[in-house]
Amino acid sequence: MARTPACYESAEKFLFRITLALLAADAFLIAFHQAAMDWPAYSTLGGLVLILLSLGFFYRRSGRSAELGSVTTATGIFILFTGSLSLFNYLLTPNPNPVIDHWLIRLDTMLGYDWPAIVAWSGEHPWFNQAMRLAYISTLPQIALLVVVLALSNRVKELHSLMVAVAIASLMAVVFWAIFPSIGPSAYFELPADVLQRVQPVVSPEYGVEIAVHLGSGISLLSPDEFRGMIAFPSMHIVLAGIATLHARCIRWLFLPYALVNLAVVPGVLVHGGHHLVDIPGGIALLVVALACARMVLEPQRRQELAAGTGTVGLSR
Repeated sequence: MARTPACYESAEKFLFRITLALLAADAFLIAFHQAAMDWPAYSTLGGLVLILLSLGFFYRRSGRSAELGSVTTATGIFILFTGSLSLFNYLLTPNPNPVIDHWLIRLDTMLGYDWPAIVAWSGEHPWFNQAMRLAYISTLPQIALLVVVLALSNRVKELHSLMVAVAIASLMAVVFWAIFPSIGPSAYFELPADVLQRVQPVVSPEYGVEIAVHLGSGISLLSPDEFRGMIAFPSMHIVLAGIATLHARCIRWLFLPYALVNLAVVPGVLVHGGHHLVDIPGGIALLVVALACARMVLEPQRRQELAAGTGTVGLSR
């Protein structure tokens, strides 16, 4: 008798549990938060997630395409997780804890780092400045593309590792920020108008001040269309760039472009991310911890597959 295809892998169930816990926390905090909710936008987001998960269930249950089932399921889970986590992040504002930026700026000064100076230097090298900008804004699209490619090529082990590592790193970053909030140097330094015109940093001083206001006073409208990244330390762009590059190693045609682009992400987080220099080693440390935790989460699944002797599910090509 043929075995009915599994609707959800253990890694996906793990992500569902984390997301459900976040949604429960969101619901609790919404009841006491001063901000209004953009329910139409969240309803649209929820409808998209429902469609994707339903398609994934259909493709897997019917046995028509395990690959399409993985793509739609992984995409649905990621949208649900990121939506609930970004909402949770903003529900933690106003954050009463003192910012740690003055400590980070002091460490940067000891290391000889000057944010206005490096932004001004970038303005003198327009081609490199543009390369850093494109690399910086590419991190999330890189993850999205990698999810699709890994799923369609049936590299389930790498797909699950990617998903779990991103989820764990993101959750850890938000929890750390809730206790030790940081904004980045863009909120504390002004840049000359000509430098701003030449560089056009993604995270400008105006952006930094806006985040500082949200941190101190909260936000008036909670909407997925309005959310911006608030966490400076550790740098999540460094984490995402590292995770993307490591998980692209099994795809020859994708690995080299990812590696080259993500090399430019490192200086890009300073110029266009408005980050402290120490945010980079902080991001690397979080990357290492997240990968180790992901390995621990996925180890029982790997052992179960080896014990079953299938030699197929979760094994990369």
